[in-house]
Amino acid sequence: MKASLKILSLISLALNLLAAGTPAYCASGGMPPAGLTITESVPEETVYGSTLTARPLEVWLAMINGASKTLDIEQFYIATVSGEPLEQVLSAIKAAAGRGVKVRIMVDSVMMKESGAPLAELGSTANIETRVIHYRKLGGGVQHSKFFVADSSSVYVGSQNFDWRSLKHIHELGLRIESPRAAQTFEAVFEADWLMAASRDKADGVEYFKTPVPAAVTRKKPEKALLNGREVSYYTAFSPKEFKPKKFDAEIDELVSLIKGAKISLSAQVMTYSLKDRGAGKKWTELDEAFRAAAKKGVTVRLIFADWAMGGKADADIKELSKAKNITVKISSLPQHSGGFVPFARVEHCKYLVADDKHGFISTSNWSRDYFYEARDAAIIITGAPAIEALNDVFYKAWNGPYVKVVDPTSDYLPVKKQ
Repeated sequence: MKASLKILSLISLALNLLAAGTPAYCASGGMPPAGLTITESVPEETVYGSTLTARPLEVWLAMINGASKTLDIEQFYIATVSGEPLEQVLSAIKAAAGRGVKVRIMVDSVMMKESGAPLAELGSTANIETRVIHYRKLGGGVQHSKFFVADSSSVYVGSQNFDWRSLKHIHELGLRIESPRAAQTFEAVFEADWLMAASRDKADGVEYFKTPVPAAVTRKKPEKALLNGREVSYYTAFSPKEFKPKKFDAEIDELVSLIKGAKISLSAQVMTYSLKDRGAGKKWTELDEAFRAAAKKGVTVRLIFADWAMGGKADADIKELSKAKNITVKISSLPQHSGGFVPFARVEHCKYLVADDKHGFISTSNWSRDYFYEARDAAIIITGAPAIEALNDVFYKAWNGPYVKVVDPTSDYLPVKKQ
């Protein structure tokens, strides 16, 4: 059975490579630029919403409704409520299957309380196959990435879970990439995880990741793209660091490289920040040391974390970092909705960084060791003015907005009510 699954997955990847025209990208000028669209989830009743970003619901529906052959969806979990926006997305997926699109959907096992019912409903639809990956047994963490691939030609990746709240009550950032190369890159990860979801054997993933992906978009082989009608370049990176396709870049390495390479400024907005290392019983200081070193050489560092990161011992690392010269940390607290308290919502869930107003980093990872070394996650690194203009517009609306306050390292913060 395992051998058959492996053979089928290898055949699938080979067909994807051929369909996308692998050799074409190597020829100078042989392919048009990819297309990028940065998306921002804007919580209702907030001042957020850049005119330089699109809204994810519209982008998701365009991709799903436009699919004619395949949809491969890898999500942390699925959470839907009747009448809320994710219902439109799930209906579109079922409609795609109804017109003959082959749909594969994979979620992590730890969130099956949320995912169980919608996954079962989707799985009962013709042309939709579902799997649950027990990633904790494979990589040590969870399958935390949030991406999907349409027709082996277009990818969506970002901080948004397949959660109705991610479209209506949470601040999020993501990216659509219209590119066969990007599709091949993400399909290589999807195929391995899909295989392991069935076999529950890490060895299958290790073996699969040896398969070359010549067209992969990496730091050594970036791809040009158009964003808002202007040229940028981008490449991909993945986590866990030691459990990804051969020659793919590691997310943590690229993030640290951007921080260390900064000469003027670093701006970032992430939900949580922690030096805790669950496995080793000691502090993980890789990111912390990079930020401190940058600040020490005169780089201005501006960081926004969510109020979910504060309270009790959890915020000690943030308080300590805020004491460093040239580092300013703000905490964002989004107002509750006028319709009443929404559990696990009204929070900053974005995960991005801007270095020297030249390079952008859009990710699915929060900032602690387990996301980079144990969990499945993904990031896109973009260079070019159009991307930076959009990211800065999002960042400074938050930085100068009504929901943030500078961290007071002497204050005792109370944990935020989440449910």
